[in-house]
Amino acid sequence: MKLSNAFHAAVLLAGSMLLAACGGGGGSGNDSGFNPPGINVSASAASNSVQSGRPVNITVTVRQAGGAAIQDGTQVTGVVAPANVGSVVALGPNGPLAGSTATTVGGVANFRFTGGAVGTATVTFSVADPSAPSRNVTATVTLTVTQGIDRLTLESTRLSLPANTFNVAPFFGSPYMSEVTITLRTASGELVNATNGVQVSVNPVGNTGGFSTLDDAATPENEFLVRLGQGPVDVVAGKATVFLHSLNFTGQTTMTVTGQDPETGETVSASQVYTIVASSPALPATVSVSPTAAPQYVQSSGGNTSGRFDVQVTDGNGETVPNPVSGNNAFNNVRLELIGDANGARLSGTNASGQAVSGTAISVRTTNGIAGAVLISGNVPGNVQIRATADRADNNVDNGISDAVFSQRTIAISDGVMFDIDITQPTANALFVNRVSDDVTTPGGTVPPDPDGTYSLVISAIATDRLGNPVLPGTTVSFGLIDEPQLDGLGTFLISGNDGDPQEGGRNFSAPGGAFTTAGGGAGPGDALVLFGEEVTGNRDHESARRISAITSRSTLTVDRRFNHNDTTGSIVNSGPVLPYVIGRAADGNIVASGTTDERGVVTVRMNYPVSKLGKVAIIWAQGDGDIVANAPETVGDVEFTVFAGVADAVLSVSPTTIPGNTTTSVAACVVDALGSPISGIDVGFSFVFSGGGTGSVDGVTGSGGFASPTDSSGCTTGSVTTSAVVQNGSQLRISAVGQTINVNITVGSFVLTANPSFFFGGGGVTTLRLVDDRGNPVAGVQLSGTCTGSGGAVIGTAPDRGQTGVTDANGQARFAITTERLNQNNAAGSGTCTYSVPSGQPSATVRLQGVDLCDAAFSPPNPGCGP
Repeated sequence: MKLSNAFHAAVLLAGSMLLAACGGGGGSGNDSGFNPPGINVSASAASNSVQSGRPVNITVTVRQAGGAAIQDGTQVTGVVAPANVGSVVALGPNGPLAGSTATTVGGVANFRFTGGAVGTATVTFSVADPSAPSRNVTATVTLTVTQGIDRLTLESTRLSLPANTFNVAPFFGSPYMSEVTITLRTASGELVNATNGVQVSVNPVGNTGGFSTLDDAATPENEFLVRLGQGPVDVVAGKATVFLHSLNFTGQTTMTVTGQDPETGETVSASQVYTIVASSPALPATVSVSPTAAPQYVQSSGGNTSGRFDVQVTDGNGETVPNPVSGNNAFNNVRLELIGDANGARLSGTNASGQAVSGTAISVRTTNGIAGAVLISGNVPGNVQIRATADRADNNVDNGISDAVFSQRTIAISDGVMFDIDITQPTANALFVNRVSDDVTTPGGTVPPDPDGTYSLVISAIATDRLGNPVLPGTTVSFGLIDEPQLDGLGTFLISGNDGDPQEGGRNFSAPGGAFTTAGGGAGPGDALVLFGEEVTGNRDHESARRISAITSRSTLTVDRRFNHNDTTGSIVNSGPVLPYVIGRAADGNIVASGTTDERGVVTVRMNYPVSKLGKVAIIWAQGDGDIVANAPETVGDVEFTVFAGVADAVLSVSPTTIPGNTTTSVAACVVDALGSPISGIDVGFSFVFSGGGTGSVDGVTGSGGFASPTDSSGCTTGSVTTSAVVQNGSQLRISAVGQTINVNITVGSFVLTANPSFFFGGGGVTTLRLVDDRGNPVAGVQLSGTCTGSGGAVIGTAPDRGQTGVTDANGQARFAITTERLNQNNAAGSGTCTYSVPSGQPSATVRLQGVDLCDAAFSPPNPGCGP
């Protein structure tokens, strides 16, 4: 028995050695002791050595204790140790599967091992014994991974690029560019062809702008000039070419490329680091000072009294200078100063030691090239100039400044007191159709269901102080309006003139040509006087409105508040009676009396008016208090003309749309707004287009121009239209207004053209043509023309008779002369016709000509050309 057992052991040992030599192993349990009979698992690799990145297939066989194949579908799981030496995936009928668990078919499960890092890997396969599920039966395969091929490689023409300080555009051979060749292979070493075969990414992208690719001739743009931060690139014959570019920033950037091995399904990657180096030292070359963030006012104004600003310091490459630090010690590298008269202003900031510093000169440090500080206002308005200085020598101002680089910024610190105001009217989304009740639901659209017959128009004014800053928020601005008395509602105000003379600093006003007591029914207390001071140079201070206290004579009055001193220059200017003025009152419209400015110095109110007065001209004003002069505030104002506007889009209509030609008739043009309300004061233009000739006029203006009067309060105007010499249909009168044109057709009846005589025998002569309309009336002013045709050798011509032009006269007549050559011939006779017509060709008249056979007549002596 001992000999038999020893022999049995030797056989098992030999079998184990044989399996190991073939790259495989087997087992019947999960421990080294005796196991009861169960399944048997064995594994065998096609090769026990594989290159890194290359695959090798492994077959796992699972049999029952009696040697039969295990049931199909039994799961087999593979594990690699150590994991970095390789990986294992299950194989199915169509290639690799997801994961490392395969199922048996005929007792066999297939796997694929791919080499990773160089070394020895043990691949263990385990199967749960169906007869004892808690027991796993394993088999192992030992594989050696050797150095393999690189499936993805990057080759660059250069790894270090100079900073592209001048932003030179890419070109082949550029020193600011590296050409990168990407090679993609399979695990077996085959070159890959694939559209979008690799993905390329550059990080960070700031100092390069990314990469570009070869130009694609099939696209309109040149891809070589288009930089990408990331994107796909085609692989052709295993190669892809990209270009990495530098910008004017230094530092390192990494290009990362990934691709897929179509044999193994694995993702492979490679990366390369590139360095953008500076061509000049990282020392200050440029200093810039930003504006303060908000308008700034003096301490006593009640407005904003401090303003934050930034200082940027960059080197010769345009990059921000390094943070000013030496070892563990930081130092200041920017000197800030207020130059000249600071008017009590000061600077505030934080220095390199983290301490708050304040004064007219302070030192601060930059972080990433930026230093910040605050300008604090004084008590005197005026311009303050900030100077920022860096040291080009060492980027350090604490040890003195030997090579200064500086920049300056002027900041206006003002008092916020109103100095100028301007009225502005938006042209879009500024009109409101007022409603009877806000409780009524408005359906879709802009027109409410219950308009009350009035509109509101947005009116804004912008106010500034003398240094150009917005006036302080909350500054009161008053508004006013006058629209009567007028002659026609088109801006002809009856109590007005150009010879107004306000008393500087006083309340008296005079106009030598004034008619304050009679014009337009006269003016009285409570009416408004508006002065257009800005229309006369040197009198802008008089642009304002005043309420009249009393009319003292035909040409003098007094107002309730004194006029300005007109002393913008510091001295009173009295130009005499030279100012345009208007006196009136509000009769049809009104405007919100006052409003307050926002942080931009803007105030907005609404002007309201009835729809029955659309197009009427009105005068509005906006004014507020300015500087204190002689213990009282000056008035700062703006006076402007405006119009009671309608809702867009306006609609033009014309009646009639067809008129007879060669007569005088009336045509009405009307304009209404989008809600059908008539608009007055609209100019209407016209032009004629004639087919076949003709002339026309409207209100005595020939050819083209405008109606004599704009639209009135009904929204309409009527023009007297006269046409003549119109000979055929198709002519039009084109009427235009509010951006629209309507064509009025001009029609004519049948015309008749006659010739007298209409037949000539033996020669030419003069024929009289006459043109009449279908009623027999002569048609004057029509250009006639004629053409002649000869036959039998005859040459015939025609032209207007001497002293004639071919244009019909008041009797509709024009004379034409007919000339002939070879009309009369020996043994033969020529003939021909002359046809006359209007420019369009119809109507027409024909004159016939007949020659003479000179041999048919009895001549004495006989004609020798006739023969015997």
